[in-house]
Amino acid sequence: MAAENTDGDRCAHQDENSSLKGEVERQLIHLLTGIFFILLIYVAGERALWILLLLLAFYLATSFVISKNILPPSLSPFLCRWGRPEKQNIPLKGNILLLCGIILSLVLFPEEIVYASIAIVGFGDSVSTVTGVTIGRHKLPYSEEKTVEGTLAGILVAFLASLFFVTSAQAFVGSIGGMLLESVVDLQTVKELNSRAAFRFFLNDNFLIPIFSGLLMFITGLFQN
Repeated sequence: MAAENTDGDRCAHQDENSSLKGEVERQLIHLLTGIFFILLIYVAGERALWILLLLLAFYLATSFVISKNILPPSLSPFLCRWGRPEKQNIPLKGNILLLCGIILSLVLFPEEIVYASIAIVGFGDSVSTVTGVTIGRHKLPYSEEKTVEGTLAGILVAFLASLFFVTSAQAFVGSIGGMLLESVVDLQTVKELNSRAAFRFFLNDNFLIPIFSGLLMFITGLFQN
């Protein structure tokens, strides 16, 4: 337990001293991660699922190493950029959940919807956050953190990014659904509804947006056919 606290304190200290630049860097990493997964699935083809499962195993192993404070201290500043330590008590939790959401989407939906759902969470979530913390002035009525400007910017960018893979109707429905979900999923009122740790663990936009957006786009596609 002491090792876990030491690692968490190290990251927390760095996060407390971080500025807007740190948040922008985290969101840029998030966006580039989404692009990476799109390219990986495209290049890997039928082997994509197995590669993603291996990558998930690597993430889990890395998270374990970090939590036990086995990782060389020189790598800690880099890894702390991948998440907000005050919001996640499991190292690399955001990346692990994003990968879980992508894997499940790949099992459930056609490939073009998977691409679009990754674009929505990668582009939309990143732009929504950066816009909210930089120029956001009007809070959403049900959130103390999310802003109208950030949510609208996220919807627009998510829509444009997903247009590369699905129809305009699917992109419209998927982007709105994904960004509205992103605006409510972290609310304390939602968290208080949960009593089980496993449920709370998966109550995360990185995991839920690809699946929820993918489901909306899939249903929309059924009506278009």
